[in-house]
Amino acid sequence: MRVAYVHLPRFPLQRLVLEQPSFAGKPVVLLEDVKGAERVRFVSRAASAAGVRIGQTGAAASATVPGLVKRRYDADEERKALCTLGESLLPVAPGFELDAPHGLWLDASAAHLSGGEASWREELIARCGVAGFRAKVVIGSERFTTQASGRFNEVGVLPAQGGAAFASTPLDSLSCAGIGADVLGPLKALGLTTLGELSGLPIGSLAARFGSHGHLVAQLARGQDDSHLTPEVLPEVIDESVSLDWPAEQLEPVLFAIKMVVDRLCARLQGRQLAAVRLSVGLTLEGAGLTSLPLILARPAAHSKLLLELIRHRLTDLSVRHPIAGVRVIVEEACADPGRQLMLGDAPAGDAQLEVVLSKLQSALGEASLFSAEPVARHRPETAWKLAPFRPPDAGRPSELWGALDAGWTLGEKKGAPAVLPSSDRQQTNDQLALLSAPVTEKPKPEPVAMPSAWDGPRGRAAAGPHEADVMDVIAGLAVGERWRAPKAKPVAEPLMLAVTLESRPSRVFREPTVLHADVSSSSGLPAYVTLQGRRRRVEAIEGPERLVGQWWSPDTVARDYYRLRVEGVGVLWVFKDAADGRFYAHGVFD
Repeated sequence: MRVAYVHLPRFPLQRLVLEQPSFAGKPVVLLEDVKGAERVRFVSRAASAAGVRIGQTGAAASATVPGLVKRRYDADEERKALCTLGESLLPVAPGFELDAPHGLWLDASAAHLSGGEASWREELIARCGVAGFRAKVVIGSERFTTQASGRFNEVGVLPAQGGAAFASTPLDSLSCAGIGADVLGPLKALGLTTLGELSGLPIGSLAARFGSHGHLVAQLARGQDDSHLTPEVLPEVIDESVSLDWPAEQLEPVLFAIKMVVDRLCARLQGRQLAAVRLSVGLTLEGAGLTSLPLILARPAAHSKLLLELIRHRLTDLSVRHPIAGVRVIVEEACADPGRQLMLGDAPAGDAQLEVVLSKLQSALGEASLFSAEPVARHRPETAWKLAPFRPPDAGRPSELWGALDAGWTLGEKKGAPAVLPSSDRQQTNDQLALLSAPVTEKPKPEPVAMPSAWDGPRGRAAAGPHEADVMDVIAGLAVGERWRAPKAKPVAEPLMLAVTLESRPSRVFREPTVLHADVSSSSGLPAYVTLQGRRRRVEAIEGPERLVGQWWSPDTVARDYYRLRVEGVGVLWVFKDAADGRFYAHGVFD
């Protein structure tokens, strides 16, 4: 099995300068407690050039370099930061194991997918550079071989047996395997300087002199490491945080820190192939604790540019009474990220802008401010939906529920349209179940129907029933122009009856069905004229019926025959005849 070792020189100091750029080029040391004394653990290049050495006390280091920047070394934080980097490398490596705080091992079995080990190695270095770290990568066959070569050599790819490059590795590389000065000191006293020289000594002699440690160093010097890579267990909660160099009272330094946090967060999400659904942005206020801001996404996302724009929008309207000392972003909810593919010719910028607008509305007005209608399996159309969280539709994907089969319907007469359209098997079944099984032929002249002298129907915006105002509002809002109106013609005896029932539904459905004031023909029993907005309008064509029948055992049963009425000067109405009372009701309008 081939493994790779990613060595990050002075990783804790690299991370400190990345989070606080003002420390770049300055003498900086990281201190830890050793047997009750505060000693130097990591030294920057500037501090090392000034004479500071690892193991010095903090007081001695401060006396050596005036103005020395001292910070505490936190092993847990460094381990967490390394784990974050390892998660960001998961798209190119199946797993990783930490070697905190110096680097990590990677499973190199997928290197051939990137064009070979050399190309894969360059890609790893580039990904570490994007994260802001300088890295050396070595690929080998054993963990110790690759680790020692990564920390003490400049080799890129080792052969299966280590080779001469590994033989020239300094003897101090044995410290990577936990070999202390009690073994390295006597070996150096013998004049040994490299692992190649050590491998020439008999294993028995080393075992007799140093015991189990001697046998171990002899095996390691020969490239015989039987340990295996154990992938790290990823933490359940995905969160990132950073502390500011100085408490900020302006938005600019806070946004800089948030960008760094969001970039890491999105790298971890993409490594796990997840997308964030709900975030929590925490601001550490100096002397006032933590302030948390919820962030709800209109659609799951794992792109830092989008998340940063949404967080910036939330912070613009935020007022705090204390300076901000740190930020933290937590993924409260995530889901699998299947990826999205745009249609040919689509621009991703427009889709991203839609995401920003929708997420801003949800974050500002609440999660329930945006909703959509989700279909429910019920026979009654006005109750066959429920409110659901709004999710933008995928571009170019037609709805599976509302089939776009009614391509020929318009608000006016379509030129060249056939009088009878082909029907499917389902439509033929509906026709057989319809109340009127045969089409109605044209008659010479309809029987005149007198207009009621005193009728309380709608006049302008007035309504005769409790829900009739909905019908009038929709119809009045339709842009019915001359180009949508059918050409004037002499009245016909009966409306044109089409024996075809299309499966699409109207784009505008009324909240409740409204009684339709219609003049019913005595011969067909179907409306010949309807009265809308105080005007008697002719029905030019009728399509249907489509029978909807609910469960007879249900108290909410329904039995209706739905028709499409093409009304003069209005368009296409969705109308049904109720079997309970025999009246006609308007239920929707087709745009």
